[in-house]
Amino acid sequence: MIELGRHSLIAALLLCGYGILAAFWGGYRKHLPLVRSSENATIATLGLCLVSSCCLWGLIFQNQFQVRYVALVSSRNQPAIYKFASLWGSQSGSLLFWTLILAAFSAIFVFQNRTRNRSLMPYANGILLASCFFFLLLLNFVAPPFALGSSVPSDGAGLNPLLQNPYMIIHPPSLYLGLICLNVPFAIALGALFSGDLSTAWVTATRKWGVVAWCFLTFGVTLGGMWAYEELGWGGYWAWDPVENASFMPWLIATAFLHSIMITEKKGMLKAWNFILIILAFELTLFGTFLTRSGVIESVHSFALSNIGPFFVAWMVITTLMGLYLVTYRSAELQRKGEMRSFLSREFTFLLNNWLFVSICFTIFWGSIFPVLSEWVTGEKITVGPPFFNQVTAPLWLALLILTGVCPLIAWRKATFKNFKRNFIFPIVGGLGGASICLILGVRELLPLMLLSSAGFVGLTIFFEFYKGAQARQAIRPSAFVPAVIDLVTMNKRRYGGFAIHAGVVLVFVGITVSSFFGVDRFFTVQNNESFSLGPYSMVYRGLSKRQDPEKDVVGAPLEVSRNGEIIGTLLPEKHVHHTAQGQPQSEVAIRSTLQDDLYIVLSTWTEDSATFHVYLNPLVMLIWIGVAIMVLGGLFVLIPDQKKARAPLRRLEKEEADANA
Repeated sequence: MIELGRHSLIAALLLCGYGILAAFWGGYRKHLPLVRSSENATIATLGLCLVSSCCLWGLIFQNQFQVRYVALVSSRNQPAIYKFASLWGSQSGSLLFWTLILAAFSAIFVFQNRTRNRSLMPYANGILLASCFFFLLLLNFVAPPFALGSSVPSDGAGLNPLLQNPYMIIHPPSLYLGLICLNVPFAIALGALFSGDLSTAWVTATRKWGVVAWCFLTFGVTLGGMWAYEELGWGGYWAWDPVENASFMPWLIATAFLHSIMITEKKGMLKAWNFILIILAFELTLFGTFLTRSGVIESVHSFALSNIGPFFVAWMVITTLMGLYLVTYRSAELQRKGEMRSFLSREFTFLLNNWLFVSICFTIFWGSIFPVLSEWVTGEKITVGPPFFNQVTAPLWLALLILTGVCPLIAWRKATFKNFKRNFIFPIVGGLGGASICLILGVRELLPLMLLSSAGFVGLTIFFEFYKGAQARQAIRPSAFVPAVIDLVTMNKRRYGGFAIHAGVVLVFVGITVSSFFGVDRFFTVQNNESFSLGPYSMVYRGLSKRQDPEKDVVGAPLEVSRNGEIIGTLLPEKHVHHTAQGQPQSEVAIRSTLQDDLYIVLSTWTEDSATFHVYLNPLVMLIWIGVAIMVLGGLFVLIPDQKKARAPLRRLEKEEADANA
C-alpha cells in the first residue's frame, strides 16, 4: 500500500507535466486531439490522486506506524471518525487532500466544458494542471506523505486533541473546497487572457464558479468560528487570529468580485479590475496556505515550522507576475466600454463597495503580516490584537452595511430625486425608528447604535423590494401575496437570491454587534451545592464527576441551571486530559443556546470541595449562525439554472471534431 500510494503520486506528477504541455501546445496550434488528450490527463490525475489518498487512509486505519505521517496523526484508540479526519490533520496529509480536491474540481471543470468555452479551455485546463503539478512536486519531494520513520513506535501520537471535535471533520474540507475552488475562476480568467477570448463567456463561467467558492468559503469560515466558540473556551467565535484572517481575506475579495462582475455583465465596465480581483483572490489562497504551513506565525490553526514556505512564495511570485503580465498585455482590449456618469448611480456604489472590501482586506493583511515583518527587521515581535482590527475595520464595515441597502435600489447611470424618494424614504424612516427603539432600550454607545440602525435600514430595503415586486406580480397575475412572492423569486433567482444573502448579512451584523457590545462574563468560585447567578440564570454546583476513557481522563462539574426560577436542565463543563497530549488539560465548555442568548460555562479550576467557573452570557449569537445559513442557501439558490438550455454547443463541437478528424 505504501508503494502504491507513492508511485501513484509519481505517476500523477508525470501525467500533469504531460497534460500542461499538451494543453498549451494544443491550444496554441488549435489541435483538438491534443487538447482532448490534456483533458483526459486531468481526469486520470484525479484517479491517481484518489488512489494515493485511499492508500494513506488505509494505512491510518491499519495503524501502520512505520509511516511517519500515520505515527504523527493517529493512534490505536483514536475513534474511527477522527482516523478518517487525520488525512488533513497535519502537513503532508493535508497537502494530499488539497491536491485531491484540486484534481476533482479540475476534472469537473473539464466535463462541464466539453462542449463550451472551447477557445479558452486548453489554457484554463493547463493552468489547473500547473496548480496540480506544483502540489504534486511538494508531495513527491518536500513533504512526502508515505515517508517512513527512523523507528516503528508501538503507538502513534494521535490527532491533536483540539482537532478532535465534530466541527473539525467538516470545517477543513469545506474551507478547502472554497479556497481550492477559486483556482477555477483564476484558470478561466487566465485562459481568457491567453486566448484573447474576452467576450462574455469568461464572465459567466467565472461568476458561477465564484459563487460556488463563495458558498463553501462562507460555510467553512463560519464552521471555524463555531469550532473556536465551542472548543477553545474563551467565550468568543472570532479572535482575528492570523490563520482565521488568512481564510477570511479570500472571502472578502471573492465577495468584491461577485459584486463588480455585475458591472461587467450589465455595462461592459471594470473588465481589467475584475481580472485583478480574481488574481488577488487566488494569490490570497496561496498566502493563507503559506501562513498556515510555513510556521512563520503561531496559531492553534497552523502547522509546525517547515521548509515548505519558500516554495509557496516562489509559486505566488510566478503566478502573480504571469497574471499581471497578461492583464497588461491585453489592456487595450480590456478598456471599458461605458463611463461612470454620476456618483449617484449603481455603478459608483458598486465600485465603492469594491473599494471597501479591498480596504478591509488590506487592513487585515497588514495586521496579520506586520508582526512577522517586525520580527524580521527588528528582532522584536510586536503583537497586533483584536483592538486594532476592531477599531480600524469598524467604520469600513458600517459603510459596507449601508451600501448593502443602497446598491440594489439606486438607479443605473444616474439616480434622480424621484428615484431616491420612491426607493429610500421608507427604509430611512424605518432605520431612524430603529435607532429610536435602541435608544429607548438603553443603547448609548455610538458604534452599536449606528450599526443596529443601519441594519434596520438595510432590512427594510430588502422587505420593501420583496413587497413591491410581489405587488407588481399580483398586478400581472392576480393571486394571494405569498404565491406572488414565490412566483417573483423563481422568475428572478439572481436578484432575489442576492436579497436573501443580504438579509442573512443583516442578521450576522446584528448578532455580532449585540454579542460583542452587550455580552457579560464573570468568574465564580463555589463550594459543593452552592448556587450563583448571572443575568436571568441561576446555577447550583453539584460536585465533581470523574471518568476514564481510552484516550483521556475526564473531570466534569455538573451544574443545575434555572432561568427566572424555573429549572431548565443540567450543564456539564469538563476538563479533558488526553494521554497523548503530555497531560495538558483541555476545556470542554457547556453551552445552552437559545435565540435570545447563550449561557456559556467554562470549568477553570477545581478541588475536591470547590470549583471555579468562568460564565459568559452572550446575547443573540444564534442570529449569526442563522444569518450565515441564509447566506449560503441564498448563494445556492442563485446557482439554480433557468429552464432554458439548448444543444447547439454540443452539435457545434461535434462538427469541429469531425472536421479535425477528416
